Amino acid sequence: MTRCATYLFLLAAILPFKGVSQNQQQLPAESSVQPGDITIGLLLPDHTQTGVIAAAELAIDRANTAGGYMSREFRLVIRTAEGFWGAGSKESVSLIYEDHVRAIIGSLDGRNGHLAEQVATKSHLTYIETFATEPTLSQAFVPWFMRVVPNDNQQSAAILDQIKSEGGGTIGILSTEDYDTRYAVKSLTKAVARETGAPPLVIELDTTNFSQRGVIEKIFSGDLDHLVVPFDAAYLKDLIISLRQVRPSLKIYGTLHFTMGIESRKSGWDAYEGVYMLGPRFDREKYTSLPDSRSVYMYDAVNLVINAIQKAGTDRVAITDYISESVYSRGITGNISFDELGNRQGASTLLRIQNGLPILIKYP
Repeated sequence: MTRCATYLFLLAAILPFKGVSQNQQQLPAESSVQPGDITIGLLLPDHTQTGVIAAAELAIDRANTAGGYMSREFRLVIRTAEGFWGAGSKESVSLIYEDHVRAIIGSLDGRNGHLAEQVATKSHLTYIETFATEPTLSQAFVPWFMRVVPNDNQQSAAILDQIKSEGGGTIGILSTEDYDTRYAVKSLTKAVARETGAPPLVIELDTTNFSQRGVIEKIFSGDLDHLVVPFDAAYLKDLIISLRQVRPSLKIYGTLHFTMGIESRKSGWDAYEGVYMLGPRFDREKYTSLPDSRSVYMYDAVNLVINAIQKAGTDRVAITDYISESVYSRGITGNISFDELGNRQGASTLLRIQNGLPILIKYP
């Protein structure tokens, strides 16, 4: 029995299917989709994600140039979750019932990712996440949810493994009130306590009145050997430069969102010399049309869906089953396969900035 079939059997036994499916008749009868097009939905936080959009369009264009699917063209439909709370859910419904997409690919934060996941679950549609790393997204055993980025738990394990190889020592974690950061800190705290038997020092930052001096003093008073930064913020650049000057022995580690933030600001890698960080494994010189990690994950996700349609057809359940049960070997971030919860396997690759360049040092 396939992953989808198993889930559908259990779902039918305990829950009535309601919500999105009952609203289908309330949506416009006429579709904006041209006859014959095979649509793939793209759900973004807003339209400023130009690199992500370009990466998705590149994958679509290349698939169509190669003949599409049975002489039919793929088409990208883009909607955003900007605006009032819950917009991501509304736009997911529109993608499914107005645009008739065969799958949705998201590049959302954890909260909006949950809304999109719920809609995809009720409609039995593949949802692939390329940004949110919050672990609970994949803890409901929903067969339609998969993600091509490592979750917080996987990233924590990779960072802890590197810390152990550095000889261990006292570990600190920077934290903010941000939703996704809170989950990342929770994951890291559990991992540190489990591996070392002692909790890490969690340093809470006041983002409304950030004091670099105050943070440095807390790091010194905690006598830290390792500092983990599980979020992105513009002020981190100056903080890291200062820490390198006053405490050069301190090892610093960044999560995937930390890496993506550096790339989005295009400030260069030099200021982060020696920092360890999570990032995708790909040849940056070869794939110059894909400028950053967020774009690369999107490019792979779109190609993953296109490949599934070419192999299994356009039926929604068939697409999900094919993706969840096979290995996609043409991903530029490496082979893509998923565990039973939809988490990508072997995705926690670790980089280190050396001579101003991100160098791959470890991967599963």
